[in-house]
Amino acid sequence: MVILNIDKSQSMLSYKYYIRPQAHYLYGKSTSKSKYHQNVQIILRILALEGPMTTWEMAKVRYTTNTDKVRTKEKEYRRLLVGRTDRGIHSKGILDLGLVLVDSKTAKRNPGNKYRLSLYGILYCLDVMNFNEKEIDRIAKNYEVILPLIFGNWDLLKSTIGEHVYNISLLGKGLLFDNPHTIKIENIEFYELISYFNIKSNTLTESFNEEKIGELISLWFFITLLYFPNLKRKIKNKDTQKYLRKIKNNKELNEWFSSFIKEAKIFYKQRLKIVNDISIV
Repeated sequence: MVILNIDKSQSMLSYKYYIRPQAHYLYGKSTSKSKYHQNVQIILRILALEGPMTTWEMAKVRYTTNTDKVRTKEKEYRRLLVGRTDRGIHSKGILDLGLVLVDSKTAKRNPGNKYRLSLYGILYCLDVMNFNEKEIDRIAKNYEVILPLIFGNWDLLKSTIGEHVYNISLLGKGLLFDNPHTIKIENIEFYELISYFNIKSNTLTESFNEEKIGELISLWFFITLLYFPNLKRKIKNKDTQKYLRKIKNNKELNEWFSSFIKEAKIFYKQRLKIVNDISIV
């Protein structure tokens, strides 16, 4: 079972402009032929599809019955995760970039740390690994604890927007529309909501942790992908709010998203008052 991490984390803009480019540089993309890149991506894929695991359990996924190969692969996976020190020089591991976290410890036959993907690890995997729909379903089930508003309502979302729910892979590219002033947005409601979302996410004064980042990712999802469910296919949607209306049947989602809209209304009302109060007399 995944355990929510309460430690401080980097912002979503950090993911887009630092973590993601660094991950591409260090661990490659889906087309990489580097053996090192492929080995790292195998670890990330295993954690995505299987959930939290020890390095021994990861190795068992690759070599079920050959104990010698499992032992060798386990050492390799541990080195890739935590890094290594050779002649006083430390080479960083996957944990250093924050794509993987220590989820818990196990005291079973082969004791050790249980590792899992972080939220940014999930985004990176969605970005580069070309998961099919069944695989994304597995990821949603494995990680619903750290993204409860999306993965915790996965079946509802699938029944509401169908195959468009798998557009969640777009989140792996980072914040789309993080600067709406540079692109043409014809839908005024979407423009105002995404503009306020960017103001909100970029001006938070409290520390970011998985819970807060998960909420921001969820807001991005519901504003963007539910307003534009055909975003990948670039097909115009005649009724941009119909998907948002459908989630009103879910009390938790309705209260949560309505609270965000209320925040946005208060914000714009205050801004209008400031402008109205401006005087040059």
